[in-house]
Amino acid sequence: MMDVVRFLCTRHSGFTRSEISKGAKVPLGGRLTSLLDALTESDFALRYVPFGESKRNEHYKICDPFCYFFLHFVGKKDRLDEDFWSDNISSQKVVSWRGLAFEEVCFQHIRQIKAALGIQGVSSHQSAWSLTGDDIREGLQIDLLIDRKDGIVNMCEMKFYSGDFTVTKKYDEVLRRRSGILRETLGGRKAVHPTLVTTYSLRYGTYSGRFQNVVTLDDLFVHIK
Repeated sequence: MMDVVRFLCTRHSGFTRSEISKGAKVPLGGRLTSLLDALTESDFALRYVPFGESKRNEHYKICDPFCYFFLHFVGKKDRLDEDFWSDNISSQKVVSWRGLAFEEVCFQHIRQIKAALGIQGVSSHQSAWSLTGDDIREGLQIDLLIDRKDGIVNMCEMKFYSGDFTVTKKYDEVLRRRSGILRETLGGRKAVHPTLVTTYSLRYGTYSGRFQNVVTLDDLFVHIK
């Protein structure tokens, strides 16, 4: 079991069954199926179909923030440093983990995100999406797309931030590029709405209008019957 969990934690977007079999050295078959079923049924892992792919290409990804925390900061250490957290609170390793943990919190509150967007009554499907780059087009990875039956796709950017999030000129260019590639992939069949999911709010500025919707941490913890 732990070999599968450790392998899944090496890539945030997850893996196919065949990739898990090869990477975790567990033969394809009943045992691997049982392990993956146990992880998904206990909410440690998530089974999903990447955007634009068939159901035969199911992916599995770890969705439990504590798994990432344990494997990044505890599992490989012979002893624990009592001052580690205070000494490394602003380190890149901790900052990266916070971002990943926040993304998993968002995935676990999809219903609340849809409610905040006012689309809880619209049939939709959510997934991650990645595109391999080539000589012509740059690759990209989008952690959450909400593909709606009303002709709209919410391209969600999930940002853990200690204050109001600011869209810089450089980040605006990134959003433009991602939106353009997604529109090209969709072939004009659907509109793309850049959507920010963040801890606090969006700071008004020159480029803040790039986001058509903003969902905050408070929205994620609204009780929905």
